[in-house]
Amino acid sequence: MLRKLVFANFKLVYRFSQWMRQRFTSTGTLILLITPFAGVFGFDTRNTLSFQIFSITSLLLITAMFFSLFFRGRFSITRKLPQYGSVGIPLNYSCVIRNENKTSKRGLVLIDELKNQFPSLDHFSKTKYPLDKKSNRIDRFIGYPRLVNVMQKLRGGSIKPIAVDYIAEQSELETTIQLTPLRRGYLYFDKTRLAQAEPLGLFQAQKILNNKDSLLILPRLYKTPRLNLQNKRTYQHGGVNNASTVGDSQEFISLRDYHPGDPIRSIHWRSFAKLNKPIVKEYQDEYFTRYGLILDTFLNNEPEFIFEDAVSIAASFMTAQKEQDALLDLIFVGNNTYRFTSGRGLAGDENILEVLACVEPVYKSNIDQVEMMIQQCSRECSAFICILLDLDESRLKLIKALSILNIPTKFLLLRDLTSTDSAKAIQENDVHVIHHVNLQQELDALW
Repeated sequence: MLRKLVFANFKLVYRFSQWMRQRFTSTGTLILLITPFAGVFGFDTRNTLSFQIFSITSLLLITAMFFSLFFRGRFSITRKLPQYGSVGIPLNYSCVIRNENKTSKRGLVLIDELKNQFPSLDHFSKTKYPLDKKSNRIDRFIGYPRLVNVMQKLRGGSIKPIAVDYIAEQSELETTIQLTPLRRGYLYFDKTRLAQAEPLGLFQAQKILNNKDSLLILPRLYKTPRLNLQNKRTYQHGGVNNASTVGDSQEFISLRDYHPGDPIRSIHWRSFAKLNKPIVKEYQDEYFTRYGLILDTFLNNEPEFIFEDAVSIAASFMTAQKEQDALLDLIFVGNNTYRFTSGRGLAGDENILEVLACVEPVYKSNIDQVEMMIQQCSRECSAFICILLDLDESRLKLIKALSILNIPTKFLLLRDLTSTDSAKAIQENDVHVIHHVNLQQELDALW
């Protein structure tokens, strides 16, 4: 109960601290900190120095806030964003500021903001803060530093204020802003502020413009080897386009009579109109190589960066596979079961990366559903790559189910250096362990 009460007040504390940082300059913050201390000692009227400091600092702050009320002006801001970015790689975008006033403006500060998303108590409780071990017991119990870390991740990045020294009347000015994304998925831009310090330089008046935008951040990519799992080509009914469960093969053979179960899209309508009976188009069935990439999304008690590594490796394999006659299926289970196919003119790299950019971990075991999906794909896939987050009983059951299919499979296990796994289970199941700190080096050594 106490933790819920404390957590409920975190939102007020966080908003107040954000308001303080946005409104007071560094000098104003210093004076603001001095004022209450001087006020405590200023109650003793015999201590005239403390009383004078309290009076002066209070007067300065009140005067600064009063002068900030006179900041007026009409502005419009347009944000120019790139198509997408990648986690950890700084990107530049620009903002076009238009001064719609009849007078020029000096000493402005542009503050672009990402949307603040306050987490639920459940999300906050499940999140692990890397610095918790180094924090004192009070911070670990209350959890405010962890909350700030969660808020920063949900926000997705931080943007430094940009100084705008001068903008002429009725004119535009374009300024470049740098953003370093901290997470994948969509980043949502919320507001843009134009701030100007009042004459004393203690308090900033602000013009707030609602300027909403979104930017897709893709997973971090690594160099991965070409897939070579000693596989063979498999029969694909309906050809390459049917491999994605949409459309038909690209090679047209002939026309034939309609059979029950034929898709309506295959009907040749001209022949139907001429003969007054349904006629369908028949296509060439094909054989080609098809890989299945299985992504484990059941995070359980593992740290979040392990899941992020798994998503990055999956994205790297999906984008690195360039064989002309091969398809690659991405298979994972979140709230629903998903299967996406890329290669040979089907879904492009951008589509697959967008899917992986938005995939989230689940905290309730879904391994049984993954097993069912694999059974459905086993007749079409030539080989599998399975990316695991743990090696518990449910995962070992999945490994056994894949082994029974007698299809070449590469098992990758993402682990932290502090994790302890059964060396016997790893060796018996031919599992390749990839550690977080040596991720690229261990990927290079796979093949």
